Amino acid sequence: MRNEPLSSIAEINPPLPRYVSGDQMVTFVRMQDVSESGGIVSSVDIPFEKVSAGFTRFAENDVIFAKITPCMENGKGALATNLTNGIGCGSTEFHVLRAKEADADAIFARPVRRLGFGQELFHRIVAQAD
Repeated sequence: MRNEPLSSIAEINPPLPRYVSGDQMVTFVRMQDVSESGGIVSSVDIPFEKVSAGFTRFAENDVIFAKITPCMENGKGALATNLTNGIGCGSTEFHVLRAKEADADAIFARPVRRLGFGQELFHRIVAQAD
């Protein structure tokens, strides 16, 4: 396995892939709605206009994961699937990855769900800050 920059295989915090009207329903995901085992355990549908500003935006098959500790260390992250109208919004505490290849699950979701992913990522970030 080669070490490559993440940006070579994924868009990091990308814009939404298409226009979304304000009255269109989308999925809203809070940090507590994402499990530490790689899934979205609950969500609500809400008009896009209510969450179009001030929240993280993502699309079907994007990977979302916590950018703050302790949630990052605990491995909170998920492959965003079954989103209402293919669009989601959520906590500002999420990073979003969108695969440049078609198979997002193979590239990202499995590693994000792997036990220890959050701890490894956290320690790499701390090491780079020193």
